[in-house]
Amino acid sequence: MNTKLFYRRNIQLNRCPNCNEIATLRRSRSRNITEKILKRLKYAPYVCRNCGWRGKIFSYRFAKNFFQLLIIYTIIVVVAVYIVKKFLASYFN
Repeated sequence: MNTKLFYRRNIQLNRCPNCNEIATLRRSRSRNITEKILKRLKYAPYVCRNCGWRGKIFSYRFAKNFFQLLIIYTIIVVVAVYIVKKFLASYFN
């Protein structure tokens, strides 16, 4: 079972949103501070070699079992917090 919530996709092989051509996207340089911040958040600017379209695309996709993993991780955190809380309560009382 894959335990990753997100997986990185290769944007450069996707279709251009404007001209619908395959594998014409490439990374673009950040032009201002907002784009640099968004780039750090994996929301990077891309440009189409064919039509010149420029836009931002999120580099990650949700895993197929995202919600199942999210529930499992939430249960693990809740159980861990409960165990730590019980341990600390018994240790300090």
